[in-house]
Formats: sequence, C-alpha cells, structure tokens
Amino acid sequence: MSTRFKTSFLSMAISSVAILSLTACSSHQMNQLGLRSSSVNTYPNNMGTVELCEVANGYRATNQTAVSVDSEVWRRKLSNEQCDNIVKELYMSHFIRSLSNTTVTPANKPSTPYPTPLPAEPVKPN
Repeated sequence: MSTRFKTSFLSMAISSVAILSLTACSSHQMNQLGLRSSSVNTYPNNMGTVELCEVANGYRATNQTAVSVDSEVWRRKLSNEQCDNIVKELYMSHFIRSLSNTTVTPANKPSTPYPTPLPAEPVKPN
C-alpha cells in the first residue's frame, strides 16, 4: 500500500468517527460543546422546533421578546417538558424517527380507538 492511500484512508476514518460522534449528541450537548451557542435572530414563527425550544428554555439567546417566543410555543402547543425532551433528544434518534415517520407515545397512555361511522340509510320515497 502506498503512503498516500494510507493517509487518505486514515483521514476518512477520522472524519467518519467525528461525524458519528456528533450525530450521537443532542442539541443540548452540542450547545455545551459550543457548536450551537450563537443567538437565534429570526422571528419565532420562522424558527424550527428545536431552535424555539432552545430559546424558550434559555439554552440560546435571541433578539426576540420573551412574549413573542412564548406565544409561538403556546401556538405550537408545546410544554416545557416537551421542549426539554426535544432539546435533549439525540440527533440520530430524531433522524431515525423522521425516517420511520412515527411519533413517540407514552406507555401509560393507551390510544383509544375511534368508532367507525356507518353509512347513512337511503331515504325511501313515499
């Protein structure tokens, strides 16, 4: 093997490890590393859910008022606990869940089945 091949293979391996380690982080951990510490300078209705939750829970600064951020959180029907779970969710698990297009349902809340509507009876002429 040539030295050039070994060097390129080594750099690919290092970059692969770096990418995998970053995808195994959450938004909160990325913020602690200093990679998501910049302020969010968009209107709250244009923010992504992760950005909105980071601003609402105080993990990132913004130039928007607290009232506008809180009203957007209320409009999206997010609670503080939901926002905290969203911010601390791993990027890889978020990506896998978005691929499968499923939502996480708590184990203690079984989903109730909805009754199937029956077709209407035809009107009989007199």
